Amino acid sequence: MHCQSITVLKFGSSVLRTEQDLPRAVHEIYRCVRQGEHVIAVVSAFGGITDSLIEKSRAYGDNPDEGASAALIATGEATAAALMGLALDRAGIPAKVVDAAAIGLITEGGISDAKLVGCSESKILKLMEQVPVVVVPGFVGRSCDGDVTMLGRGGTDLTALFLAQRLGAERCRLVKDVDGLYESDPAGPGPLPRRYRTIRWEDALDINGKVVQHKAIRFARQNRMTFEVAALQSDAPTLVGAGPDTFYSATPAHGPLKVGLLGLGTVGLGVYHELMSHPELFTVVGVAVRQLNRGDEVVEKHLLTRDPWQILKRGCDVIVEVIGGQHPATALIAAALESGTDVVTANKSVLAVDGPMLSTIAKENDARLFYSAAVGGAVPMLEILEHQARRTPVRSVSGILNGTCNFILDETGQGVQFQDALAKAQESGLAEADPSLDLDGTDVAEKLVLIARTASGTDFPSLALDYTGILDQSCRESVNGHVMRLVAMAEITIDGVSAKVEPVPLSPDHRFAHIRGESNCLLIEFADGQTLFLHGKGAGRWPTTEAVFADLLTLSRTRRPLSIHTIASHRIADETSYPSCTF
Repeated sequence: MHCQSITVLKFGSSVLRTEQDLPRAVHEIYRCVRQGEHVIAVVSAFGGITDSLIEKSRAYGDNPDEGASAALIATGEATAAALMGLALDRAGIPAKVVDAAAIGLITEGGISDAKLVGCSESKILKLMEQVPVVVVPGFVGRSCDGDVTMLGRGGTDLTALFLAQRLGAERCRLVKDVDGLYESDPAGPGPLPRRYRTIRWEDALDINGKVVQHKAIRFARQNRMTFEVAALQSDAPTLVGAGPDTFYSATPAHGPLKVGLLGLGTVGLGVYHELMSHPELFTVVGVAVRQLNRGDEVVEKHLLTRDPWQILKRGCDVIVEVIGGQHPATALIAAALESGTDVVTANKSVLAVDGPMLSTIAKENDARLFYSAAVGGAVPMLEILEHQARRTPVRSVSGILNGTCNFILDETGQGVQFQDALAKAQESGLAEADPSLDLDGTDVAEKLVLIARTASGTDFPSLALDYTGILDQSCRESVNGHVMRLVAMAEITIDGVSAKVEPVPLSPDHRFAHIRGESNCLLIEFADGQTLFLHGKGAGRWPTTEAVFADLLTLSRTRRPLSIHTIASHRIADETSYPSCTF
């Protein structure tokens, strides 16, 4: 098994003020998952919930039973953790929600201000072999007798640091509503104080403790731990550790990225909602649609146009292409890149055929082309594959890459007729009205081309791949109790890449046989004999939206200094140099 690093993220009530803040936390978690990290997400109750529960317990007397009160107060963290798990599931990110008992988070001392003394590292590590994210309620533990205990003020920060220390995590980040620690309150009068890049534990203890509780800082000092304090989506945290004290230089503020959206279908609408939910980061300057009179009021009318070329002329920083198909998408992406405009796309068809050409255009024009959502939905196959391949050469990849086919094979394997299974997939939104590209294997083949290129570091051509879908009756019939799966495979040798897609009968205990419905998976085998298995929801509005928006967040974090690219899109004055198109 290939070893992945562990990151502990703590989300307190200043970040999780209400349930509506969960998507932002999901984006932060997914950012780490995309980098190939396992995540332990430690969560507090939503803002104000703990105080409300304390008051509720006091309604039963001035001195309510301490154990019963602790059990009641713990429901605040339990609710937040459960809802975080549901939000991750909707986004297509496999996660496991646990409580203190499940991971052996043991305390000693009193019930209301207990001290953490142990956890079951083996249980947690076993969970992380199954899923990339484990969600843990903070602030709560269990006594040796099994009673619910509270960790007191700063308990959620302490939970995160304790788990990071016990598990040997590479990183522990306390996510706050401020971007780090300052010399003084940045909200106070006068000039903005300096923000620490690094700060000694002792000096952090001299700060008033409103951002990081002193209990947590003392634990870190005692265990010689360095931890981070940062805002959501920050690449510039304050590091609290051995020091010395250093400060960030003042940086110019950037306005929101100007985004042009091409397409407002299932995924496009999801992306639009996320963009509008982050006005501090993004401004939508136009949306290209097939039909202006949509019968809804979701998008402001002045943003809509049926001419996608008009969007490219609106001075965009980034174009998001989610219209699908090769025409007119290829021409639009090429034109945007030639103008120096960054592009985010989920279009595997364009990339499989013209990906190398578009990458060359992007490089020549100082533009960036992102396409995480083209393969695997929210399963970050391309990102993790690229990240790991830099460390160790990849020997082979194989997996399940099409949710429609996988769903139908599940159904036919249980005796359902093919046409009935297809109709059910369409009713469930897992299959298009015209599902031919899924059923004949084209969709999987295009995804495998992108995977093979990433794994091998070569411009593996789409024409070099043989593929078969599930249209033939024999491809859907189980053999001797085996489970039929449409499997994509690629082997990488010194002689090149060989790849194919075909239905394969698998034994019931094969890990691919356990991939159900719209889920996707990828098994990566490295040259040193280690393996890495990725899985999760590979289709649907929210998983694909999560992947597209993650690319946009990356562009926002890594935005370049103002340069000619910010006005270059005005050079697109005439689309006649590209193939004609209608949208």
